Amino acid sequence: MAVFACAANAAAPAYPTRPVRLLVSVPPGGAADFTARIVAQKLGDALGQNVVVENRGGAGGTIASEIAARSSPEGQTLLWSSVTTHGVGPALYSKLPYDALMSFTHVGLAASLPMIMVVHSSVPAASVKELVALAKAKPETLHFASSSSGSLPHLMGEMFRTVTGAPIVHVPYKGSGPAVIDLTGGNVQIMFDAPPALYGQIKAGRLKVLASAYSKRSELFPDVPTLAEAGYPGLEGVIWYGVSGPAGLAPGVVSRLNGELHKLLRFPDVKERFTQQGAIPTPMSPQRYTAFIAAEMAKWAPVVRSSGAKVD
Repeated sequence: MAVFACAANAAAPAYPTRPVRLLVSVPPGGAADFTARIVAQKLGDALGQNVVVENRGGAGGTIASEIAARSSPEGQTLLWSSVTTHGVGPALYSKLPYDALMSFTHVGLAASLPMIMVVHSSVPAASVKELVALAKAKPETLHFASSSSGSLPHLMGEMFRTVTGAPIVHVPYKGSGPAVIDLTGGNVQIMFDAPPALYGQIKAGRLKVLASAYSKRSELFPDVPTLAEAGYPGLEGVIWYGVSGPAGLAPGVVSRLNGELHKLLRFPDVKERFTQQGAIPTPMSPQRYTAFIAAEMAKWAPVVRSSGAKVD
């Protein structure tokens, strides 16, 4: 038996035999690119080959996703899959050139960035319930900003409006940057987003945090309650990133990648750099990650439909 096992191992092709590319569906800069580069460096060290981040932005992540889905199943091209590409995108785009589940081998989740809810410092509300009461007392006078129509910050605001009954109005922007500028200027009053986009303005006192849109309080703002603690259980919005490859990725390659991903996410320096961005290392098995993606698709699809957001 041992002889046969050794022979099988000897016959198994080495992986990887050349540099691996990790496709990121947004331009350089921002949380997706930052977390991907941390993982790519450590993963490359573990694999003995460079893992090169390749930014292929555009079309809501569908460009990078299609390249990954159509790549060879040897594992030389991987995708930094996300809530944008595999959570919201399947509902937002009516005609995708791939199936978000069947066209991929989902290797594992890597990072989660829980969203927070902020308001302009001038808003006379010190809690979520006070904000809801204010919105109901003055219907459609409070506006919430988002990075774009159909983005997770937009959908989180729509879900908040539905669950709480607060008549707030959506104002879409071309990116988080312009949205935050208008928010700090007082032209809009509310925003849901990940901490990196908002942290500087919060520290400067221009914005105040009302809640964490997660099951736990934010490590960056431990005194701020969750939306569940504020009286609205189930209201959660998390920006997440993981590793996916094309369908048919060899089980040995999947196991190797997932194992190395689990190891590197435990490194103290990785945890520290993630924490600086409000990110949480979130390792998952391939099976759990695939089920997680399916659950996220099911969660956000009705929110997309009710919001009326479309991009094609």
